[in-house]
Amino acid sequence: MAENINKGPGPGEDKDAERPVVRVKDVMEKVFVSVTPDIPIRDVFRIFIKHRLLAVPVVDEEDHLIGLISSADLMYRSSKPHIPRLPFIGTKIYTSRVGKYAKEFKNLLDQPCEKLMTKNVMIATPKADVEQVAAVMILEHLKVLPVVDNKRVVGMITRACILKDLYREWKY
Repeated sequence: MAENINKGPGPGEDKDAERPVVRVKDVMEKVFVSVTPDIPIRDVFRIFIKHRLLAVPVVDEEDHLIGLISSADLMYRSSKPHIPRLPFIGTKIYTSRVGKYAKEFKNLLDQPCEKLMTKNVMIATPKADVEQVAAVMILEHLKVLPVVDNKRVVGMITRACILKDLYREWKY
């Protein structure tokens, strides 16, 4: 008797009929980094680099979500204003605005991260269907979502989490 190993639907079979609902809690990152609103933006930069993060939830003393800082937030604030090149001699035009920008950015690094965080954060719940969360992430161009249960951050779900689940299901 041959062993039946199901590696996905065969020709003409409905893949959705066989796939059980996968919940966010089954694929989310349960170990994650969070920050408090008073941590300086300079330290948030260091955390992002050290842990290779896409986003960090900002939480209060009870781990309640109050905001999110993404790598895009940091990049947007850190990108320098456009400095045009002159068509001759290849020199750059420097204005007093560039110096002012550099000073403002250095001041920003010392500010608490609550000044930079996004306050209206889209979230997932542990019981949410991963397929629906993936659709929202694609439509909203999100790479990561905090997972919140009873106002507390309990995990993070990323595109990589979802891809790992798909790979486990369909690998041959």
